[in-house]
Amino acid sequence: MINVKLVSENNNYFRKWIIEEWKHHNTVDPIYKLIIKKPEELSFENNEKYYKIISNNKEVGFVGIKEYENEIYLYRFYISNQYRNNGIGTEVLKQLIDMAKKQNKDISLEVMGNNERARKLYEKIGFKIHYTKMVLKVNNIVYKSN
Repeated sequence: MINVKLVSENNNYFRKWIIEEWKHHNTVDPIYKLIIKKPEELSFENNEKYYKIISNNKEVGFVGIKEYENEIYLYRFYISNQYRNNGIGTEVLKQLIDMAKKQNKDISLEVMGNNERARKLYEKIGFKIHYTKMVLKVNNIVYKSN
């Protein structure tokens, strides 16, 4: 069995991790590209919470959620390349589902349509497609995320 713990940490701790997640995002999203900001320029909303993902006493990634009245929105989810495909993501999702059940909340997330690996993971856990967002990119704007 995989030993995975979610450890709450101050949001500021995750600034460099979020930049890594954005770099990964740019490799799987051919439509929108994000300008990678400096970690110190990131801002957080009041309802954001972040957790270190610890496996076998190593920090292997992080997960960020936004908490709403009836929903937990899986906002950011990143596992370092060398630790992927070992069941860590599945275990993290199971722990988030347990958290949602205790709070009587649904869980939602967005995944890019061409990110088949992530989509398969979410579907394996029980997530269902609810909406499909379609985009026609008609300008050359590169998006800044804040």
